[in-house]
Amino acid sequence: MNLQIDRASFDPMVFPLDPLWFTRPGSIHGLSHTRRVLIHAAAIAASVPMDDDEFESLVLAIAWHDIGRTHDGWDREHGAKSVARIAELGLAEGIEDPILARIRFAVELHSTYDELAAERAARLPEQESLLRVLWVLKDADGLDRVRIADLDPRQLRHSVSRTVVDRAWELPRQLP
Repeated sequence: MNLQIDRASFDPMVFPLDPLWFTRPGSIHGLSHTRRVLIHAAAIAASVPMDDDEFESLVLAIAWHDIGRTHDGWDREHGAKSVARIAELGLAEGIEDPILARIRFAVELHSTYDELAAERAARLPEQESLLRVLWVLKDADGLDRVRIADLDPRQLRHSVSRTVVDRAWELPRQLP
């Protein structure tokens, strides 16, 4: 996959999301959810120090974070399933190794406890970069919990994330 992601001109409303990536594109974890998470992430990333490769990693991790979901219930393993689906669909082809490592890490661990993710990152090179991408993904994904009336702003990792909570409540009405 060869997407040119330019941070300066990135528009989460037009970033291409393919329904074929998803096992259930119309579900609450499908295309609309992913679009809203991209929108939240773009707002958060504007205030979080992040280089261009980390931003590219973030965008692709968000695009693919739920593509392995087979149901909308509690599923701590859907991150690993989504990583497997990335490989199955050949989405990783042409992506540089450091970017792909951040994508895989963030996708696999976006639905686990922060402590577990931090422990895993501590054993890997680029620990800070891995966690920077993951924390923005988790905050952006968490903001979209408003769609199920389950957003706890105290769980958000970045202070900027807490400043967009009101927008998070509006977004599902605009992008159902």
